[in-house]
Amino acid sequence: MVFTLWVLLFVAQPTFVARGSITLHRRIGWIGAILAAAMLVMGVAATLYAIRYDIVPSFFPRPIFLTMNLIGIAVFAGLVGAGVAFRHRAEWHKRLMLCATISILGPGLGRLLPMGSFGSAAPLVMFGVIGAFACAGPAMDLITRRRVHNAYYWGVATILLSMVVIGPIAFSPPGLALLKAVETTPPR
Repeated sequence: MVFTLWVLLFVAQPTFVARGSITLHRRIGWIGAILAAAMLVMGVAATLYAIRYDIVPSFFPRPIFLTMNLIGIAVFAGLVGAGVAFRHRAEWHKRLMLCATISILGPGLGRLLPMGSFGSAAPLVMFGVIGAFACAGPAMDLITRRRVHNAYYWGVATILLSMVVIGPIAFSPPGLALLKAVETTPPR
C-alpha cells in the first residue's frame, strides 16, 4: 500500500506543477519524503521477512533477492534524498525523483512479468527492463533538448552500477554471511 501511494504521488506531483499549484506540490512533497522514509523501513523489513520465512520468489536465488532488495532500497533512498536536496532546482529534482522511482520497479515488475518463465535468467531480465526504463529519460532529453541533463548521468549511473554489483556482492563471503545471519536469526 505504501509503495502504491508513492506511485500515485509520483503521478500527481507533476500534475500539480503543470496546473501551477507549486505551493500544493511543495506541501505534498514533504508527505512524499515521509512516505519514502517509510518505504525504506518497510522495504528492508519485507525483504528480511521473506528471507527469514522462506517466501522468496522461486525465480530468484536467495542471495540475489536479499542483495538486490537491500541495494535497491538504498539506491531509492539516496536518489530521493538527492531529489529533496535539489528541490529548488526543478530540472535536477524531477529527474532524480524519476530515477528514484525507476530504481524500485523490481517488485512491481516481478508481479507483472512472467518471471518464472525466464528461469535462471529472471534477474537479468528484470535488470534489463529496469535499465531500459532508466535509459528512457536520457533518450527523451536527447530528443527534446538535444543533450542529456547531468541529473540523469548521476541517477542512471547509480541505477546501472547498483545492478552490476548485486551479483558479486550477493555471492561474496560477506553477502553469503549476511544471508545466513538473516536466515538463522530467530524472530523476536
